[in-house]
Amino acid sequence: MTDNLPNGPYTGTPLYTTTPEKTGVAWWVWVISGIFVCVCLACAGTAGFVSYFGREPEDLRVSYSMTSVVQRDEKFDLTLLLSNTGSETFTISDIDLDEALSGSILDGAVVLETDPHMERDYSISGIKTFKYNETLKPGESKEVIFHMQAITVGEFGGSIGLFVGNIAKRIGYVGIVVQE
Repeated sequence: MTDNLPNGPYTGTPLYTTTPEKTGVAWWVWVISGIFVCVCLACAGTAGFVSYFGREPEDLRVSYSMTSVVQRDEKFDLTLLLSNTGSETFTISDIDLDEALSGSILDGAVVLETDPHMERDYSISGIKTFKYNETLKPGESKEVIFHMQAITVGEFGGSIGLFVGNIAKRIGYVGIVVQE
């Protein structure tokens, strides 16, 4: 085949051959390796997400008190008792009364003032944040009072979040019934 070329014998690489060449690892090994790497990254990402967003400040204890039934236009207090049960000081930066993925007592009441005074941040739709920025030393407890007024008849409730850095302690459900 190579001897009958017009310019003599062909000395380059053949354009095609009838015998398979060995190119190293089969393509399917690369595909399986790629799938394995993707699965490992997905598992690691999920574990990281859960460990970061699923955790709470371990040494922050929160209890609350609030009347469960009020009349429309009645004033009442939501009192939070915040305690540091650990051995290190930490700062509670924010308290969220109205979280985007749940209902809120703020659907039936408004905050008139807070003690201590806190700046309100309603810039993110569905979230009512109060800038607390108070430090709790080991063994220390502080009280936070939200002076409120019932405005809408119905049953309202949802979670409350307290943030230490980027992690939050949640009070699962705080509810109130507002009657006529």
